[in-house]
Amino acid sequence: MLFLGTTNPGKVREFVSILAPLGVDVQPVALDVPETGHTIKENARQKAFAYAMHTGGVTVSEDSGLAIPILNGLPGPWSARFSDCILDGSLETLNILRVEESGRSREEIDIVNCQRVFSLLHDTRQPYRAAQFVVHLVVAKGAKILFEAGGEVHGWIAEEARGNNGFGYDPIFIGQDTYGKTYAELDPVRKNLRSHRKRVLAEFSLWVAQAIVDGVLS
Repeated sequence: MLFLGTTNPGKVREFVSILAPLGVDVQPVALDVPETGHTIKENARQKAFAYAMHTGGVTVSEDSGLAIPILNGLPGPWSARFSDCILDGSLETLNILRVEESGRSREEIDIVNCQRVFSLLHDTRQPYRAAQFVVHLVVAKGAKILFEAGGEVHGWIAEEARGNNGFGYDPIFIGQDTYGKTYAELDPVRKNLRSHRKRVLAEFSLWVAQAIVDGVLS
């Protein structure tokens, strides 16, 4: 049994799809865990410990986000709630003053997050629309980290949202190896083959296989 800590149904689908060949029983768990870290890695660790203490078992959680260099690396660890952030500065000096929760649904906030990125980049052209998806994954049991890994994929922000697959910023992110298509225009199999999460989960899958042999997972 492996617990998966996330409130994002899109992440649940991706994890289950990628881990299915290993035959591991994945049990999603949703908690409201405050994300107070200033990096994606800090947030991933906070969430993993919180979920692991709640489940009492081996629990995997992750944090991921979109980083845009011209926006001072934002949305970064604030990616999930970027539209709720009160910003200060302009482009390279942009920073977060505070977060004011809007209470929007996940579907609504995904849309307005993308709209905020478009608004900030409205007169920005290549190569300054460069961006990357970043992910950090942590497996914990209690207060102990059993495994962690990070990864990223590079690309740029599209001129308009395209595609109906995926979630989050997928409709506005074009990867270096997607031949001009956004992640949301790729079918799940093609996206999983090249996504930042897939690359981390390749390492994670090796750990899971060994954990099964060692009796850590059953």
